[in-house]
Amino acid sequence: MKHFKHLIKKAINFWIAIRHNLVALAVLLNGLLIFKTVYGTSSNIIELLHIANFSEASITALTNAPWFMLGVFLVLNSIGLVFRARIAWVMSLVLLVTTLLFTFHFIPDQQHSINLCIFTLGLLLLLRKDFTRSSATAGGIFSLITFVILVAYATYGSLYFGDGFAPKIDNIMTAFYFSMVTMTTVGYGDILPVSEAARLFTISVIISGITVFATSVTTIFGPLIRGGLDKLVKGNKTLMKREDHFIVCGTSMMAMNTINQLHQRGLDVTIITVRPEDEFAMIEQSLEGKFDIISGDSSDSAVLKKAGLENCRAILALAENDADNAFILLSARDLSADVKTVVIVNDSKNINKIKMVQPDIILSPQLFGSEVLARMLNGEEIDNKVLISMLLNSGHGIFDKKVTPEPSKS
Repeated sequence: MKHFKHLIKKAINFWIAIRHNLVALAVLLNGLLIFKTVYGTSSNIIELLHIANFSEASITALTNAPWFMLGVFLVLNSIGLVFRARIAWVMSLVLLVTTLLFTFHFIPDQQHSINLCIFTLGLLLLLRKDFTRSSATAGGIFSLITFVILVAYATYGSLYFGDGFAPKIDNIMTAFYFSMVTMTTVGYGDILPVSEAARLFTISVIISGITVFATSVTTIFGPLIRGGLDKLVKGNKTLMKREDHFIVCGTSMMAMNTINQLHQRGLDVTIITVRPEDEFAMIEQSLEGKFDIISGDSSDSAVLKKAGLENCRAILALAENDADNAFILLSARDLSADVKTVVIVNDSKNINKIKMVQPDIILSPQLFGSEVLARMLNGEEIDNKVLISMLLNSGHGIFDKKVTPEPSKS
């Protein structure tokens, strides 16, 4: 029976760890199904991209182009869902609702597409709390999607207004070339808009290019360039020896106060935070000292290895989001089954879910404070033993040594 319960707990933990990937897979399948439903085979997509001029295209081909882009956006958003990005969740929700409405209106006979879309929407809504991250990755994905939308608009728009340019734009490569030259405001002048409609379209591409293209490139490549320059100017930062130390995940108020208390006792601490490296100085200023800080996702195995998880005294999951704390513990246990774990529960209703991860210590300041207050108002006696029992789920520290009984003298 005990073995059966252990298997159930492992199954629950496995489901918590992978369910956001299942949502991403469902969204990806919706995008791929659009390609299959609308275009049938890849050759049809190629034929669409080789339309000489949109003004000569059939209404059916013009209708298929937005469907193709909708499928592309769903595929891109599935990548963001793998990283549990909130913006990817929101955009997937909007795109799937749009897909559902269009399918009902234009191809209602595609019942399998409708069923998959409804199932995915339900899955997104059911697991909405798993997608709470706002990170550089999410911003990069959003910028990439925005950039793709702009390129598609500029390229196909150039084909549509092809007769209004001199020389005439009559193929997709020329349209793509003109779009890139216009968006980047290079303006070689080898292709000129001569009609009023073409000029208005070109103006819209220039404005969009300044606002979208430049910001997207900055968001995607900016951190890489800045990081390289920082290493060139400052060199590699000397790190402390990450052994017999504590790993604190997050920069919440609880995390910052805990780091201070450990530091005052002369204990080594490595901090993992999602905040970028250029904010490390602000963190150290708040802590009033120099600390070993790593920028990254605390649930990422590579980041935990970098922080020296296998040689640490304990890992403390003190983020502000309970779901993030649970994922941190799961990732830590995957790397080292013997690692000591401490977790904070910000919302007391999640305490039973956190217990499924089996941390060594669970702290719930919200529940602890309310229980102490209730006991005081009821006139109940509160001693140190009761306080410790309420504060810690085990009632003992994670480093208490077991006392070996002395052998009896015969």
